[in-house]
Amino acid sequence: MKTLFIHLRKSIKLIIVVIIALLLALGILYFLFKPMYAVKLNGQVIGYTDAKKQLNDKIQKYMKSGDGDRIAFVEVDVMPEYEICYSKSDVKVDEEKVFDTVIASGTPYYKNYAVMLNGEEKYYVATYEEAEKIIANLREKKSTNIESITYSAKYSAESLTESTVDDVVAALYVEPKPDPKPVVKTAPKRATYSSGTATYSSGTSYGYQDIGMSLARPISGTITSRYGRRSSGIHKGLDIATSTGTSIGAAAGGTVTFSGWSGSYGNFVIIDHGNGIQTAYAHCSALYVSAGQYVSQGQSIAAVGSTGNSTGPHLHLEVRVNGVCQNPQNYVY
Repeated sequence: MKTLFIHLRKSIKLIIVVIIALLLALGILYFLFKPMYAVKLNGQVIGYTDAKKQLNDKIQKYMKSGDGDRIAFVEVDVMPEYEICYSKSDVKVDEEKVFDTVIASGTPYYKNYAVMLNGEEKYYVATYEEAEKIIANLREKKSTNIESITYSAKYSAESLTESTVDDVVAALYVEPKPDPKPVVKTAPKRATYSSGTATYSSGTSYGYQDIGMSLARPISGTITSRYGRRSSGIHKGLDIATSTGTSIGAAAGGTVTFSGWSGSYGNFVIIDHGNGIQTAYAHCSALYVSAGQYVSQGQSIAAVGSTGNSTGPHLHLEVRVNGVCQNPQNYVY
């Protein structure tokens, strides 16, 4: 029995020595090697990171929003893969290199504003403010072609050649011709063109009519496309861009005559204000009212979205008089 206890005590000592040795070995390995992620793109290791989530969030944010300046967004066909590994402690993490490599593998899209004459793109400027300034300068100079000049946001995989405000104004300006003698002015003739659920009207100020009521702005945002002719057809309303989910208020009180899906308009609301006056709201992400419901001015009727024929979240607003689309900017904005 005594011999058995002696052997048992030796075995326990041996086990303790082995455990201590293993702990020491693991400690040495821990200091020599550390866990991290090898980042692979198309099967090739492009770098290492110990902050997988932060790096992935940074890549996703840049893909969606670009650099906040010239690049609007980036399309990346193949996303990086992350594989956990144990590397020597002297191996450096290089998130910036990984980020630059992933972004460089994609296609950047640049945002410009196209200045158009009779719907044809003529010049490009960098910002919305420059496009607005061009319109304002030409209107102030009373350029005779002002009603034919519009602008629209444009996304392109190529960096377009930009012009200065002064150069565009100088190129597009048409000086009014003085009347050699007094003339008797008559009301202009108006031609109408059927298009979808409403009619487009041409003539002075794009068919302006006094509607006998005051309209409130449905949303606050950036005007990205105005009313008028385009190379692709007729733009019957005013586009105001803002974030998805922004509440849309009724421009005036009235009865909802349509609330639902309407082809290229996407989720669509029409409000009848009486006396042949209607307002229409397109590309909504959600609808809060139904046909037959009465709404008051400013009441929330829908949410901004990008449904139907749309390239980004915005409200397409139409003002109709007896079924004929008018320029919304004659009444609001």
